[in-house]
Amino acid sequence: MELLYIYIGDDKRNIKGCEYNFSPNYKFSFHPQSKTFYMDKCDSLYNGWFGQNIVNITAVVGKNGSGKTNLLDCIIKALCGQGGGFIFYKHNGLIYSNIPKICSDYKFAFNVIQFNRGGSPLDSEFKEHVNDTFVTFFSPSIDRNLSNRNSHYSKFEDISNSYILRLPLSRLTQEPEYARISEVDIMQTNDLFKLLLLFIYSYEQKPYTIFESIKLPEYFELKLLYFSDIQPQHPTYKALTQNLSNKGFKNRLKKFILTQVFLSKQHFSEEWDSNTTFKDVLLYLNNGENYRPNIFDTLCQLYDSGGIKYTEEKQSGLRKGYYEFSCSIQIKSITQAFITALYCYYNYIPMAPYASFGTMERNVSNAQIVINLGISSGERAIYTLVSRLMGVIFNKQGEIHYAVINKIICDNKFDGKTIIILLDEPDLQLHPEWQQKFISLLLNLLYVYFPKVTFQIILTTHSPILLSDIPRDNVIFIDKNPNGTSRVCSELNLKETFAANIHTLYNNSFFLDGVPIGEFAKHKIDVIHDRIESGQIDNNTLYDIYRIGEPIIRNILLQKYDSKRKTLPNEQRASLLKEELAKLENNKQ
Repeated sequence: MELLYIYIGDDKRNIKGCEYNFSPNYKFSFHPQSKTFYMDKCDSLYNGWFGQNIVNITAVVGKNGSGKTNLLDCIIKALCGQGGGFIFYKHNGLIYSNIPKICSDYKFAFNVIQFNRGGSPLDSEFKEHVNDTFVTFFSPSIDRNLSNRNSHYSKFEDISNSYILRLPLSRLTQEPEYARISEVDIMQTNDLFKLLLLFIYSYEQKPYTIFESIKLPEYFELKLLYFSDIQPQHPTYKALTQNLSNKGFKNRLKKFILTQVFLSKQHFSEEWDSNTTFKDVLLYLNNGENYRPNIFDTLCQLYDSGGIKYTEEKQSGLRKGYYEFSCSIQIKSITQAFITALYCYYNYIPMAPYASFGTMERNVSNAQIVINLGISSGERAIYTLVSRLMGVIFNKQGEIHYAVINKIICDNKFDGKTIIILLDEPDLQLHPEWQQKFISLLLNLLYVYFPKVTFQIILTTHSPILLSDIPRDNVIFIDKNPNGTSRVCSELNLKETFAANIHTLYNNSFFLDGVPIGEFAKHKIDVIHDRIESGQIDNNTLYDIYRIGEPIIRNILLQKYDSKRKTLPNEQRASLLKEELAKLENNKQ
């Protein structure tokens, strides 16, 4: 399936009677007076131009508040829910629409397949609807209104920050206030779990496929934390820690795990007593499934093999009752066993971990686990998008975890089907270097891991660097009308965007007037120009001109400066010429 077009009559916000074409090979239009849809076939971009499994990529650009995010919201509603707008899409070589046959007042100047009933075109309950397409949405912002918690969206998963932070989480009630784990911490822990699993996929199954571009640090920091002003009084705890030394990696780790477990609010077996072994406790953490690796043995094996760096430090914290156990783990040493053990320890009801698992809702007592990759916020942004997106697709492919042998495979049940990826300003927080790599990285990921799944990508962006990877025919330009409503600028004679100069893209694609520089810089240039025109030039005027980095503007002001200087008294001209000569000599050096 490929989404070709949407007409939005009124989104109850700022989109009123707008139409958007998503394929360079088709141009749809709607005449409201006659309620007629028209279609022209263009064939301007051949199949596979973006990649063998990429049906199309569309970028939506425009001013802030022009309706880019609202457009994506309407697409989600039209594809996965009800309302949103009238859409046309291509499936098995035929053109379909979500306009049901009952709406007989709408006319079509081309052959189109209509459904007998409305609703989502992807609803699998209706045999005549499309059953081979799935939609996912990502946004790094947290100010959206869309939430599918109480909706009836079909074949859709929201992996945006805004939605994940709204998920209901089990909150602990008896820990001190400073020990409460925030929704952001839980969200980031989930993302890092997924990223570590994705790293294992790449390292074990397809070496160096994505991490040539996404460079991870050599080590990541693992912290086990607990918060308590008391020591557990259970007889099993006392017996297992009575003669346990506080020195050494294994002793410290063992005591820390025992303390976390026995501080929890869990219901232990009534048979536990002073004869209960540490192995029994670890088995309990793994829900009695002894084929699963446990956290203690797994970390000890990593330590013995040299995969862990550990420094003996006193357990202490900034506040009373805060304790931590930390070590640095070599990323290339981690395995499925490590992820399984850590995840079972994090969740006191063990679950088989896989890259697409959902948000953790239950924690071990008042314990926390912190995974710190030592990365910047910009790096975290690209890692978050990659890990969430790959998790969704792995899930659709039927990711299966064989817990006994700690291997994960996919049954590839989504091969030959389509995933529509909607990205709302994925370039936010990304360094220009990441923006430059973004499209290439995304396309490579999708082909290397899912070569038989078809993808359509629709994204909004404010980045001219990212836009330079998209041909003009694949870009939708949006502006605002004087009354604040959205307007599609199809009539503009805009220049080519693909591989275009960034300055050109700023002026033509993002509707910036004049040279794309900061407003303060523009004001200073105007002040310099007015000073020259009025003859109020001095030594500082020349220095201000040479501060300007844009050569065209700088040279224009220099010419005006030279012309005005000739009209000054000889003594003042001589002083200025000496200053200019000194400036030129400095630049030469």
